[in-house]
Parts: sequence; C-alpha cells; structure tokens
Amino acid sequence: MASAFAVALLIASVTLTLRGANQEGTVQALRLTARWSYLWFWAAYTAGAWATLLGPRLRPVAARAREFGLAFAAAHLVHVGLVVWLYRIAVHPPGGRTLVFFGVAVFFTYLLALLSFRQFASRLAPRAVSVIRTVGVEYIALAFLVDFAKDPLLLTLGHVLGYEVFLALGIVAYPLRIAALVRRRAQRKPA
Repeated sequence: MASAFAVALLIASVTLTLRGANQEGTVQALRLTARWSYLWFWAAYTAGAWATLLGPRLRPVAARAREFGLAFAAAHLVHVGLVVWLYRIAVHPPGGRTLVFFGVAVFFTYLLALLSFRQFASRLAPRAVSVIRTVGVEYIALAFLVDFAKDPLLLTLGHVLGYEVFLALGIVAYPLRIAALVRRRAQRKPA
C-alpha cells in the first residue's frame, strides 16, 4: 500500500513539476495517477478469475486480491487529492454529473477498503457485505471503463497507450470474470 501511494505521489509530483500545477498539468497528473491506480484495481478485480480459470498456480495471486485492492485505494488517494485541487483551480471544472458519477466510484473504493477489515465487515450481515462488494467493484470497473472509452477511434500513439490499452484491459476483465463465475457455479453443482 505504501509503495503504491508513494509511486502515485511521485507521478503526480513529477507531472506537476514538469507541466505546472495549473489546470493542464493537473489534468495530465490525473490521467497518469488514474492509470497507475487502475493497474492495482485490475489486479484485484481479476485475480480470483485468473485463479479459477487457470488453476492452482495462480491461487497465491488470488489470495492477494485484498492487498491489491488496498494498494489501489492507497494509490487512488493521490488521484482524489488532484481532483480536489482541480476543482479549486479550474476556471471551468468538470460538471456536477461527472463529479457525482465518479464520486460514487470513489465512495465505493473507500467503503470496500473499510469492509476489507474484519472489524468493519463484521458489523454487517455477510450477505450485505457480499452485495456491497459486488456492486462496488462492478461500479468502479464501469467508472474506469467510461473514463477510458473517450474517443475510442482516435488511433494516435499517445491515445492508444493512454486510453485503448486500459480500455482493452477493462473490456477483457468482464468476460474473464463471467467465465470464472460460470466455472465456479458448474463446479458447485453435484454430478
């Protein structure tokens, strides 16, 4: 968690130093920190599916899904700080709909981080925790997908590396998770 946060902070600091702490530099830092934190989210989001589909060799990776998720939350703190900074300095900050849509994803990020600790999760019924986790991770995945789907047909190198690669990861995650769900359900059914 500390390393994920430190790298995000370094990314933001270097970007703001090179591009300026103005709106342009902040937007660039937002893009970069979002991608850094997404890599942690993607690892948490898909770890169990990989283990289910590819077997026991990946169980140690799946066992670290919680740690990947907490690393995502830690790295994303820097991103959230940049959003606050952007709203403070921008002449025309993003609209209210954008704030609400992505704000819900931020809410779920930190709610899920809290629920990853037994002392918080034990205060709710196990079924409620399961539903919150499922809705939360799927909403966060959707928020990233919406963010990465900007101009999907713009095929410049910068856009492909900055958006399409991450969009592809997001798109691949859905069938991967569905296939794992189908396999787990099939394995539970008695023969």
